[in-house]
Amino acid sequence: MQHQISITPGYLDHAASAFSKRSGMLSDLIFDVHCLNRHSTNLSILKYFDFQGFLITGQHSGTHWIKWMLSHALAHRYGVEPPRYFNNSSSNALIGHPRHPRRRPHLPRIASSHSIPPYALNWSWLRSLRSPPPYAVVVRDVRDVLVSNYEKWRHDYAVPFSRYVEGDPRGKAYICDAWWYVRFLNQWGAIARRHPEQTLVLRYEDFRRDPLANLRALARHFSLDLSDDDLRAGIAVGSKDIMARHQDPEVNEKPVRPDGAGDTRFSAADLATLGAILTRHLKHDFGYAYFEQRRGYQIPGVRPERPVEAPVAWGEAVQTA
Repeated sequence: MQHQISITPGYLDHAASAFSKRSGMLSDLIFDVHCLNRHSTNLSILKYFDFQGFLITGQHSGTHWIKWMLSHALAHRYGVEPPRYFNNSSSNALIGHPRHPRRRPHLPRIASSHSIPPYALNWSWLRSLRSPPPYAVVVRDVRDVLVSNYEKWRHDYAVPFSRYVEGDPRGKAYICDAWWYVRFLNQWGAIARRHPEQTLVLRYEDFRRDPLANLRALARHFSLDLSDDDLRAGIAVGSKDIMARHQDPEVNEKPVRPDGAGDTRFSAADLATLGAILTRHLKHDFGYAYFEQRRGYQIPGVRPERPVEAPVAWGEAVQTA
């Protein structure tokens, strides 16, 4: 005797919704455990205190560009040879990762990295024992970060953009995704809010609009003896056309992406996915107004990218150049 199974209308939609909710709760739990582990045990940045300034950039937030311009400004000021390329070891001649040996000991010692700090860097009692260097942190709109990272690594990731937007809360599948950037923003936002005098926060978009003012602020924060002529010498070589001519031909990686290159776009579903991650986990929006109300640390004197009264419509498709 055959039995027919009757499915109540809407049952499958309800089941799918319940599954999605459970899946989201699991992702959140995995992410929370990952954060607790990484922010408690990854103490590498605490080894590097002997610097005049420490440039911290989110991934795909202008690292090569800012470092290149500041290196040329330093070279102009001190009459030394600037880096030949921006994407090989020569780029570290004046500003490098903190573990790199000093090539010119008589010049200011500036470090650069993508470090996500541990909880310990926020502890005032620890800072009283040994003062860390001044940090300058550069952030960028997370949507632009994801498009840029995906365009660069899409062949290695070998997944559709929609799958990449979902990301990996374990921090294993991708070099950088929404979960990584949330960790970066949350940790540095907490430090900037508690230690504002030692932490300068700049936005990539503001750097693009006015490189001189932002490079000047960066130099001032690091107590660098750089005139506007020095800074303009750095800015003069900072166009994408010039930098494209200073890519090491022996290095396969091509960090400079021409404006408008690539076909990656957010669909409405992608924006909803990203919006859900940010809504649940992002504590500091740095003035990007991802939400109806501002969250956490706000850069002094910087207006939100969009009016707070008109929050981002996560269901609208956008294209990032």
